[in-house]
Amino acid sequence: MSADPSPWLESVALYDEMAPAYDAVFAEQTYRRAYDLLAGEYIARLLPPAPATIVDAGCGTGRWAARWLALGHRVIGIERAPRMIAALRQKQLGPAFRLIEASMADAEIEPSSADLVIAMGSIQYLPDPAAALARFVRWLKPGGQVCLYTDALMSIVLELIRLGRPDEALLRLATRRGQFRLGDTAAELHLFNRESLLALLAAAGLADLACHGLLIMQSAWDKQRCSEAFAADEAAYLALERRLMADPAMADAGKHIIAVGRKPMTGG
Repeated sequence: MSADPSPWLESVALYDEMAPAYDAVFAEQTYRRAYDLLAGEYIARLLPPAPATIVDAGCGTGRWAARWLALGHRVIGIERAPRMIAALRQKQLGPAFRLIEASMADAEIEPSSADLVIAMGSIQYLPDPAAALARFVRWLKPGGQVCLYTDALMSIVLELIRLGRPDEALLRLATRRGQFRLGDTAAELHLFNRESLLALLAAAGLADLACHGLLIMQSAWDKQRCSEAFAADEAAYLALERRLMADPAMADAGKHIIAVGRKPMTGG
């Protein structure tokens, strides 16, 4: 684990706090369920033919890992929050799943062994995302892909303004850092936009870059209105989100951003 004693390390406590109800919130017919469906569709397009080796960096309770295992893939999960790990172990995901109980900054995986590395909302909590990404690239086979999912700078700034907190909005804009709080537990996180996320991938030597917004309607409305619209007509809501998500120009308008890059076949 990094020697940095800063609030970045508090994400472990935060996710331990969320662990007991973590899976359940994605099953409810709210904006979180919309995220789950849309992110799942996006990742499905990235999956190589089975059996492939997928690294789930920050695997949590194994929600995503279970899906990929069911498709015949091998999954290496990386997780360091004890209560998340406890929930994951209860699922008994089988011999095709291997858990590494460590930070992404410390996990050891054989170089050039993975077909796909996915970090769903996890790399943003690290003190040095660029260093973690460099490790991801080393783990990849030539031609393999990295997929990063992060919270989006613009959406956070607009939400804070909508909530009547303009000073905090300007602070987040200036520092490119946010804070995720649950009760008395809070964690610092990096806030990315399309430009900074693509620059991060390019600096790591990745090619064929792509970047898309996720939950764009939430930036236009709010969580409650999005949840109500989703519950009223799930198909129509998802159809609109898919159309918005398909246009890279809308990436910064998303509540979240998903970005992908490929390790070159040679020289990477």
